[in-house]
Amino acid sequence: MKQFVKLVPIGVFLVLFLSSCATMARKEVPYYDFQGMADNGVIVVTVDAQKEHELIKSVFADMEEFADRAERISLSLSPRLDAYPLEVEELDAYGVVEGDYPKWLANTSMMYSRELRRQYAQDDLTYFQQKEGELSLYAPNNDKILFTNREYPEVYELYNAERKLIDLPTANDMISSNIAVYSMEPETFFDLGLELPDTVITKAKVMLLLINQKEDGGYSMDAYITMDTPKLATTLSQMVRTGYLARLKRENIPFKIADLMKMFLIEDDLVTIKHMDLGKEQMDNLKQSLSGLL
Repeated sequence: MKQFVKLVPIGVFLVLFLSSCATMARKEVPYYDFQGMADNGVIVVTVDAQKEHELIKSVFADMEEFADRAERISLSLSPRLDAYPLEVEELDAYGVVEGDYPKWLANTSMMYSRELRRQYAQDDLTYFQQKEGELSLYAPNNDKILFTNREYPEVYELYNAERKLIDLPTANDMISSNIAVYSMEPETFFDLGLELPDTVITKAKVMLLLINQKEDGGYSMDAYITMDTPKLATTLSQMVRTGYLARLKRENIPFKIADLMKMFLIEDDLVTIKHMDLGKEQMDNLKQSLSGLL
């Protein structure tokens, strides 16, 4: 009996150890909410709220604590018009704010908000809707708030499906950037000051922009654009390079042709642009657009 008692802790330890090893072996593949947003023609934007804290603070100017708790904001933008550049006022959108938002606290706060009314849908789904406005929102899980100007039940179904429309390597690149923008077969896009005509945008199969802040406080962009044909990829590369060179000359920024050759790469139908500096005006315009969306 004494031997049995002594063996129990060892047995428990072995069970826990083996269980933990099995858990480690079955390491869960991460899923990011923006992976499920990338339907054809939709523009997906995800912002690291910690790295872009000033941008988030400017958006939630009257809600400082809310802004401080935010970790990431992801948006699904469906243009109602194919006008180029993108018209911020003409979008069907939904998004997810991730951060330190306990579900019960967030939903209780919304329940007592004078600007919101509680709505009920099928399958015991509830949410809150603006009394004067299009916005609907709810915290479906801890640390996440889902919002939209569309029908909330429809958006909740998309959110809950966890569709993997963006592959994991691409999603990991997006998650590590300050701001990432992705679109599959876009019909329109943001104006990033690249002087691209709409005919080029609509010939793209996939556009991925990764924007990061440099040590000097400025920003640079890596872009990966897959075009319909290798010929169109060559045309796009030439147009972007020409526009970028014109901006450098206009702003009296020194450059080396050898560096430009390394910056613009073509492989079949894929155009890669590495570490292209974005001017202050370009970033101001982009952040202004994002502020209007958020």
